[in-house]
Amino acid sequence: MTEIIRKVSKSFVQELAFGIPIEESINKGMKYLEVDVPNILSWKAILFSPLQQIIHHRVFVFSEGKDMLVGFIVNQQATFLPDFVSALIQLFGGINVIDDTTNLIFIQEFIYHCILFFMGLCSAKLIISLWLIFNPYTMPWFILLTATEWFMDSLTGVFPAFFGIEIGSSILLTLLGLLATYLKNLVLTMPYLPSEAIKESIGIHQVYTFTGIPKLWKLFDVPEKVREEWYNSTPYVIENLIKYYGNEGVEFIPSRLLKQIYQHDIPTTYINNIEIPSNLLDSVSHNFTFQNFFSLLNI
Repeated sequence: MTEIIRKVSKSFVQELAFGIPIEESINKGMKYLEVDVPNILSWKAILFSPLQQIIHHRVFVFSEGKDMLVGFIVNQQATFLPDFVSALIQLFGGINVIDDTTNLIFIQEFIYHCILFFMGLCSAKLIISLWLIFNPYTMPWFILLTATEWFMDSLTGVFPAFFGIEIGSSILLTLLGLLATYLKNLVLTMPYLPSEAIKESIGIHQVYTFTGIPKLWKLFDVPEKVREEWYNSTPYVIENLIKYYGNEGVEFIPSRLLKQIYQHDIPTTYINNIEIPSNLLDSVSHNFTFQNFFSLLNI
């Protein structure tokens, strides 16, 4: 399972090539958008869409610069969660950085394929209802009727019928299709909120760019597990963040190490070859409060 997640992570989250112009890297990375969708050539494919792997939108992480391994770029075809949902997942779900989101891809794909399968059942029920030779209350049609009637007939009487045809079911199928498209294009934006996206043009590509210190980090600080992972695996990320954002009042060093520095009253020190300037030691940890959470979401 872990190996599968790693493979998905490599295809879903890609690090921009080091030392290569960003436009060239983006042009190469965006080639996934050119993948042809197979044509539907049979009535079976119309009723039941073939289960195809979702072509997830790539997340291109910066490999250098002030937002190295924190900021990223996605295509503007991507869809996002509402801000408050993204904030809840980060604060209470433990999904704090973009690499963590790869674990949710399997859930996303499962829900997406379930919607496609249910749409196929609804389409079959709709077609059968137009043929008088089928009695929907006999087996096996009754199973199909039971599985879909609660959904297909939920708008009966709400919209008028045209030429004797109830359009409520067609509207519901359209809405279900829009939901499937939304899920297919969904990209999680941790550690940023979706509203922090900046629209930009890079060459011929229209993209969203996520850069700077995320709002959640400014209000609630960097999650402890993220700081520990940086310190143990990629200390140069901490050094880079201190270099560019050391005056933002955000703690990038694990709390246990900061506590040691405070106790020894050391104004400037090195930890794991990372220089910690004295002004960083003056930063104050932020505690979670619902007041901060609601103010973040403008509620």
